[in-house]
Amino acid sequence: MKAVKVPALELFLHEMIPLAKAMGVGVEVSDDRALVLTAPKEQNKNSLNTAFGGSLVSLATLAGYGVVWELMKGETKSEKPEKPVWHIVVKESRAAYRRPVIGDLRAICERPAQAAIAEFKEALARYGKAKLKLRAAIVENGNVAVDVHAAFVVSR
Repeated sequence: MKAVKVPALELFLHEMIPLAKAMGVGVEVSDDRALVLTAPKEQNKNSLNTAFGGSLVSLATLAGYGVVWELMKGETKSEKPEKPVWHIVVKESRAAYRRPVIGDLRAICERPAQAAIAEFKEALARYGKAKLKLRAAIVENGNVAVDVHAAFVVSR
């Protein structure tokens, strides 16, 4: 059997956000363009045998949170490099449910443009707090089922 390396983000989510573990959240892709999280429908279904709306918005929110977490994971206290010196919270979010999800859940959050990242990091350095707005989508068969716009705040 081939060993599979579990991404640090997935381990963090399962350890620090119990809902992520209960939902069965996994990292499918984390590259320069986007973060893609998945979760099995069986653990996230409703009475109609489609994906539960709360699970859909939660997975999309976790995808945005994950983008911010990966952006910040190198920012630590020099005397304790394993301990982050920042906190991430969701300040606001808005979800639009467009169609039911029949199969497994898949959330895609595109990474922000370099200019937005630079502005975010500059504000964080200057004020010790910064906000980053992201869009995540639950996609099934190439169609957007849920659109989530959220603002994440990072503070030191």
